[in-house]
Amino acid sequence: MSTKADFTADDWDLLRTAPMMASVLVVSASPSGPVGLVQESAAASRMILEAATTAQTPLLQSLTEDMKTTMSIPKAPAGATVEAIQAAAAEILRRTSALLAEKATPEEAAELKQWLVRIAQATAEATKEGGFLGFGGTLVTEEEKTAVARVASTLGVAAA
Repeated sequence: MSTKADFTADDWDLLRTAPMMASVLVVSASPSGPVGLVQESAAASRMILEAATTAQTPLLQSLTEDMKTTMSIPKAPAGATVEAIQAAAAEILRRTSALLAEKATPEEAAELKQWLVRIAQATAEATKEGGFLGFGGTLVTEEEKTAVARVASTLGVAAA
């Protein structure tokens, strides 16, 4: 079983960044405006806090406990395109998957990867798109579905 002590500082930073990158892939696929962004960020944060109490492996427990104390939302560089943001987020998830394959047990890797997919799904379901004053709209757009599927495929797991 793995804990923070089993990873280098850079490895741990990568693991800490992965949840927000799973969310960023979805947010950037179908922007929801300022209110939607807050709701989507809150959904990702709730998933992190929830995992702190429901984690089945020491690795996810250590990671979420650490994230509870200092959680930040990364900012895209000025002038970054949606494609560049999505490519960077996907690369972080790819590197996370490789790191888990190298240093975590299969159970830990599976739990953490499924958790990342659930974060992406919760982000997608956080707000309706295309409605007016709370009426109508679509809960999860096709772009968001595609982004959740990209998160899952990048991590090598089935979508939630």
